Amino acid sequence: MIWVIQLIIVAVFGAQVFGFNISTNGTNSTIIQASINSDNFQYKGVALGGWLVLEPYITPSLFLAFNATANTTEADIPIDEYRYCEVLGTTEAKSRLEAHWNSWITEQDFANISSVGLNMVRIPVGYWSFLKYPGDPYVKGAQNYLDDAIDWAKKYDLKVWIDLHGVPGSQNGFDNSGYRDIGYPGWQNKTSYVEHSYEVLHSIYSKYGTESYRDTVIGIEVVNEPLGPLLNMTMVEQFYTTTYKDARNTQTLNNTIVFHDAFQALGYWDDVLVNKKNMTTSRRSQYYNILVDHHHYEVFTVDGLNQSIGQHITNIVNYATDIGKESIPAVVGEWSGALTDCTPWLNGVGIGTRWEGTSPYKNKALGKCAGVNNWSKWLLKDKKDHRKWIEIQLDQYGSKTKGWIFWCWKTESTIEWDFQRLVQLDLMPQPLDNFTYIKNGTDTDPHKSGSISRAAQLKWNLVITAVLLVVSSV
Repeated sequence: MIWVIQLIIVAVFGAQVFGFNISTNGTNSTIIQASINSDNFQYKGVALGGWLVLEPYITPSLFLAFNATANTTEADIPIDEYRYCEVLGTTEAKSRLEAHWNSWITEQDFANISSVGLNMVRIPVGYWSFLKYPGDPYVKGAQNYLDDAIDWAKKYDLKVWIDLHGVPGSQNGFDNSGYRDIGYPGWQNKTSYVEHSYEVLHSIYSKYGTESYRDTVIGIEVVNEPLGPLLNMTMVEQFYTTTYKDARNTQTLNNTIVFHDAFQALGYWDDVLVNKKNMTTSRRSQYYNILVDHHHYEVFTVDGLNQSIGQHITNIVNYATDIGKESIPAVVGEWSGALTDCTPWLNGVGIGTRWEGTSPYKNKALGKCAGVNNWSKWLLKDKKDHRKWIEIQLDQYGSKTKGWIFWCWKTESTIEWDFQRLVQLDLMPQPLDNFTYIKNGTDTDPHKSGSISRAAQLKWNLVITAVLLVVSSV
């Protein structure tokens, strides 16, 4: 614990307080330079979402088991992994989770991931897999499966990015952090939460930042999606820079340290780490082999949902172009094939959709969700639009940034978020650059409704159908 306090003091007042200087080359006598770094690797990956950190929409069967009798309702379903373990108790939760860990992702998945042209995996894992916080109901044990995953990745020539997906109190209030409390991320509410996060990362650096994992574990993300607009960004910046220094001092392998953008504007981290006023050249040079992780979806606002495929394509061209202007290497570390938020529980257990305007959303419905996850109900236009949406992201992220990581490899029942299923349905190109519609950022087959929003197109289709019914009855 003393070293954690020292880290915090160093971040605020400098290493001179202790009469020594932090070396960016680490305190170890022998530093191994990783052959892969944030400048020379082009990411083409998938995230293994829903495996070592539960997400209800990815594996709903684990949660629907709580609503299996006539006397239970959706209100009885745990909303996240924290409540899942709390309701079941340690023994039963451990039994169910171990069954899930053993079956959801296996060696065969890594063979399949390699076979479809991908070169890396991002593996989300919660802090509790390394060090539980006092009073936690979480079950430990996932770290063993992370180790298996790293071995499988090495066997199939895949690289691994370890992603600390949840920290104590939740960095964002989303269920993907392990603890859902929407609008109230509690990570910074207690000093002990932040200190615990430092300790967890220190243990990750100590184990996975060594020669044993050279050229397989190529990156460590210090925390996924801290919700900057609701957090103290000065504290987030301090956390990033302090744990970065710990990584460089602890690891014998100088692998990539990944900073999520904390939902700040593009270029924000350039200003913090490169362009900050009064930053000395020596301090600026401390920050090397850093990768900024941007996540991009267009289904979590009504405005985003109510756009045509042509507008979506333009958005991606502009977005990727702006990322390419950043000084620090950056990747689009999450994106998907989704054009709706219709996947059940995507917004959380018990929460409706913007697409249908169901509670707690109060917008006017944009369409119906029925059929979104039923391939037999998809129209040709739906198939084309989704293929274009995927192609434009592959094209632009691959050519203008350090690459991309799709969220996620597989799900139990969705289409839009399931890389494996998208390949099977020919919505994900194979090979990955085998584009049907997109060429150099342009749609080569724009349909006449390309400038019409999806909601407007649906309404127009209904009008046409009604007219045809009237005519046929005459």
